[in-house]
Amino acid sequence: MIVERLFPRMRKRRVAAQLIEEALLLSVALVALSLLVGGVDSILKQASGLTSNIWKSISGNLNNLFSTAFQW
Repeated sequence: MIVERLFPRMRKRRVAAQLIEEALLLSVALVALSLLVGGVDSILKQASGLTSNIWKSISGNLNNLFSTAFQW
């Protein structure tokens, strides 16, 4: 009789332990996902800045070249 009363309690504790474990795994996955998204965002911002600087450099050089070549 005592054993039968203990088993449902043990079963409930196992279910609770599984839920806690799943919640911890979910939180770790969310932290990893946020770090990944932050890294991708940083890389895209740096690529955007690099592209902008290259474009400014090319347009500045072309402007200097054509302004000296075609002086009126």
